[in-house]
Amino acid sequence: MDDHLSTSPYNFRRTQSCRVTNKSSSSLSRRGTQKGCSRSKSTRRGGAVGTISSLSFGQKQALTTSWKILKSQSSAVFRKIFLELEIASPKVKQIFYKAALVDAFNKEEDNRATLDVHLKLLTRFFDEILTSFDDEEECMRKIRQIGSAHAVLNRSCSFTSDIWEKLGEIAMERVCTHESVQKTREASRAWRTFIAIIIDEIRGGFEGELRQQRKSSSTDQIDLVKNTEEEEEDLRVKLQQLRMDFNNTLPYS
Repeated sequence: MDDHLSTSPYNFRRTQSCRVTNKSSSSLSRRGTQKGCSRSKSTRRGGAVGTISSLSFGQKQALTTSWKILKSQSSAVFRKIFLELEIASPKVKQIFYKAALVDAFNKEEDNRATLDVHLKLLTRFFDEILTSFDDEEECMRKIRQIGSAHAVLNRSCSFTSDIWEKLGEIAMERVCTHESVQKTREASRAWRTFIAIIIDEIRGGFEGELRQQRKSSSTDQIDLVKNTEEEEEDLRVKLQQLRMDFNNTLPYS
């Protein structure tokens, strides 16, 4: 969540399953694999998450209506979500702490990795997604991009896919119990499904990028071994030629 660690316009980082930890705990598993996405074993529980297009007109309407009310308090709600995530995953707290230290010495521009900037980016993210339901492909691209942009944290900070799942659980609990969402049963159900879809796609983007990085790293290692072998063979040939040249210069006995 360093500035150089995240290239997404939102700078967040897809969960296969999102469990709500209240009494009506439910489990949502991820849908079939898309290109560049993967599925973890833990998300094969329960039914399919679905896609943006699987949301009914009533659900989409409930989402946009409740968001208009929730948006004014989004910063406080999202802060609670991230603070709970820091408790559940100390790695996240360390990442935000490091970002805050860097930000203290960099006043020229906003550090996208800090918690405060994440709150603004998350609000902007929901604004854009909730107003572009008609273009599902673009919605999914933006969501997956968040995951892929955070894949770099896997190596530098041991950021894993489980963190996305935990984020989904906490977000469901906080958002679905907010008064603006609790006004109608349809809104609560819609947000639960919507968050599951978002986390599912974010995690897919995250895991897809990790696979690409590992594949690239593996290819680089193969090329390195191949180049080393070629260099050794070239050296062997040159040494052999030197011996032949040397022997040819010796006087006849």
